[in-house]
Amino acid sequence: MQAALRTAFHLPSAAAVAAGTDNLGHLAELVQALGADGDTTAVNQYLRALHGHRQS
Repeated sequence: MQAALRTAFHLPSAAAVAAGTDNLGHLAELVQALGADGDTTAVNQYLRALHGHRQS
């Protein structure tokens, strides 16, 4: 879940992401994910694949 949240800020670039949980531990994990570095190479490859799929 942490990787998905962190990646969400790059697909496309976002200033905010909404997440709902009633478990404070899950929320803490999501907040910790904000400090992680995203794999921009993987994100760019994924975006190119999405754009290619959209065009076909």
